[in-house]
Amino acid sequence: MSIQVRQFQRHAAAEFVIGLEWLFDPPGSRPPGWDRDRAVERTVQILADENAALFAARSHDDQVIGVASVYLDILSVRFGRRASIEDLAVHPEWRSRGVGAILLATTRAWAQEHGADYVFLESGVARTDAHRFYLRQGATHAASAFRWTMGNSR
Repeated sequence: MSIQVRQFQRHAAAEFVIGLEWLFDPPGSRPPGWDRDRAVERTVQILADENAALFAARSHDDQVIGVASVYLDILSVRFGRRASIEDLAVHPEWRSRGVGAILLATTRAWAQEHGADYVFLESGVARTDAHRFYLRQGATHAASAFRWTMGNSR
């Protein structure tokens, strides 16, 4: 099995968004107000940001089988520079075949190369399989996350 990981380029924004939609399958769900066109617009903006990177895992026949995003986001007084892995999605047929591990290693390496002191990853409470995977990859369960949706759609 040959898996290549490459950073997304601007022309591939729609391909990244399609990969994100794998997260909507159970136990996940479609975010309220999800709009694929708006997501593509946001992806184009992110691809122009030097403090973010989007990655694709590709199969031997160049099909996208996984996607991941990583952002340098805050400088914490307590912990230093944080990088957040916001999205990590693997095509359902490719799960448990090493794709997620390769994407996770790639995003963590990018974060370290760009000065991050630690990496933060938030995962939905229903994603217990993903939680076990992250723990196997050396993560610690460090926090519970809470969210307020502000009503801004942009």
